[in-house]
Amino acid sequence: MLVVTNGVTWAGLRGSVPFTGGRAMHKRRTVLAGTLAVGLGISALLGGQVVAAGGTLPAPIYSSTLVGPGQADMYPVDVTSNSTAGQSCTTSASGCYYFVLDAGNYRLLAVNRVSHAIDWQIGGMQGNDPLPNSSPGSLPVQFSDARAVGYDSATGDVYVADTANNRVLVFSFSPTSGFSYLTQFGTKGTGPGEFDLAYGVAVDPVHRWVYVTDGSPGQVEKFSIGTGSVPTYTHLTSFGTGTLNEPRQVEVAPNGDVLVTNRPQNKKHSYYYVYSSAGTLEFGFGVTGSGNGDFTNDPRGVAVSADGSTVFATDSGGDRVEAFTLTQSGGHYTSATWSYTIPNPGGTGGQPFVGLRGLTTTADNHLMVTDEWGFDLHEFSFTPGTTTYASTYNSSPTSPPVPGVSAPRGIQVTAGGEIYVMDYWNQRVEYGTLGSGGTIQGAQAFGVRGDPNQDGAINFAWSIALQPGTGNVFVANRESNQVEVFSPTGTTLAIDGTKGTADGDFSFPQGIAFAPNGDLYVSDTGNDRIQEFTVNSNDTLAFVASYGTKGTGSGAPKGELNQPTGITVSPDGSTLWVADTLNNRIQSLSLSSGTWNAPITRTTGSGKQTPFNVPWGVTVAPDGSIWVSDTGNNRLVSMSTTGALNWSVTGAQLGVPDNTAGTQTIYPFAVAFGSGDDVYLSDTWNNRVLVLTS
Repeated sequence: MLVVTNGVTWAGLRGSVPFTGGRAMHKRRTVLAGTLAVGLGISALLGGQVVAAGGTLPAPIYSSTLVGPGQADMYPVDVTSNSTAGQSCTTSASGCYYFVLDAGNYRLLAVNRVSHAIDWQIGGMQGNDPLPNSSPGSLPVQFSDARAVGYDSATGDVYVADTANNRVLVFSFSPTSGFSYLTQFGTKGTGPGEFDLAYGVAVDPVHRWVYVTDGSPGQVEKFSIGTGSVPTYTHLTSFGTGTLNEPRQVEVAPNGDVLVTNRPQNKKHSYYYVYSSAGTLEFGFGVTGSGNGDFTNDPRGVAVSADGSTVFATDSGGDRVEAFTLTQSGGHYTSATWSYTIPNPGGTGGQPFVGLRGLTTTADNHLMVTDEWGFDLHEFSFTPGTTTYASTYNSSPTSPPVPGVSAPRGIQVTAGGEIYVMDYWNQRVEYGTLGSGGTIQGAQAFGVRGDPNQDGAINFAWSIALQPGTGNVFVANRESNQVEVFSPTGTTLAIDGTKGTADGDFSFPQGIAFAPNGDLYVSDTGNDRIQEFTVNSNDTLAFVASYGTKGTGSGAPKGELNQPTGITVSPDGSTLWVADTLNNRIQSLSLSSGTWNAPITRTTGSGKQTPFNVPWGVTVAPDGSIWVSDTGNNRLVSMSTTGALNWSVTGAQLGVPDNTAGTQTIYPFAVAFGSGDDVYLSDTWNNRVLVLTS
């Protein structure tokens, strides 16, 4: 287990995740009937709560914390090293470090290569601070699903590809004082120097260039590094368009060639490509398969040995690391020939491989591999030019505890007092019985990180819906582009869907809700539409209808959607409510006529009314009012069906405890109504589920 020095607080907790598997799997889908309306964001499962006719639920206040943070020791996704030729790494004071990107805990770590202690860290919360033009040394430092880390051996600076924030952050590092923010470059966009998912970063310390993989356009962007105490960056060129599809990690080899990890779109594409520094394609290697030199699913890491003779690549789907011998001619690589495989579990006494990601090599021929879903680091020694390797270190990880959540999202409460929470980053559904005094009893969890069509695999799912009558759990399995159906205790009953745009297909579904008649509605977020299904007796889904089309801006015509998330159906089954998230508004659809009503971009009433900002959730409360999780404004809002404001509350007004940043800021995603006056809120980026009293 990794330890902590220099006063760094370590958030790892012990625990285990029980899981019960199941079987039936289907490519098409459906849902059974019932009488309760269920929504993402906020649930209309009333759980016995009753409001007198004509009454309005008052603004809630904080009562207790039902579930608090529950993270693994780390969720490592990439690693680099400050190793240099001739450097002696014999004692913990040698200054030899691995820089590890811990995506799930939103932080950058300095792991001592000798003691294996975490000597330094920076970050720890999701967000986008420091903002552009912030001064060096600015705090706090926040990340949003950062995916890659690079090292500049000429200056000692560390680079982080802050993927979802579409930027690269640059830090100085000292073994005696740790990390310090220097600067950043990049913004969201498609022009030169802009990113749409900045996924990988690598530095050429000799020529003073930095390469960044730009995921959505499928390209590599190249920048020059300016001189000065605070470096500057100038965009030089982009390359790889038309060949690359969702490029991942990137590596600069000792000869200056650039190796790019690629997610192939079809069998014509390779998993890895080699370019010259000018962007000329040299060759590709790696095809789909399970044999030597093949890859089975979405590889994530690439690293070249210090002498330039060997390249290591993670076969993430195959749970193995593959080594290839590189051949050069005229100063550039010309081919990569498979040499050997480091199989699961990674050598004698090694921890098993679960979710391999980025990797790096050192000047003294060590290989460090990150394992996001094994919560682990795996280190090996190797001999370049041979097939000799040996396991030298595993970090002995601890799993996320139960109860405990990491970025919780969808939440549901049954009339019988059971609560279900989508534990987003831990890839599981956590459930238990609501006890007295705002407690959870008998907490358990089901789900594992896995592949589409795999029983029990939950892949960054956002929301859940409980089927009326059966209590079966329907999961909007975002990254799998599917709906997966579980029994109330976690046995897989059915898996439905495939990625696509046809009726019944999904693209990153994020919301899910039942209507009183048993029909199921799914926010097909990536396709900017809501789909309706019935549920067959075998729990598969049958397509009924699709609602909404693509449209951007708060002024877009009614019925046009931009990344819809939270949905719910009114208890009388007459109206579908939609959080039109990136259009910053709430929309409603009259189901009997199929007519969209006027969008609500802000509430009405006396005084200044704040426009909605990235609302994630919406529901019909027991009093008939509409509750909105106005996430971007860090507040809960209650309004009438026509948008008249009842109340709006922030975390401070709710009276919630301070978060780890020392503020009462909340990040509301989902609300569910329990018995009596209890309301349950998933406070996503604060890693907690709160009990409110209304």
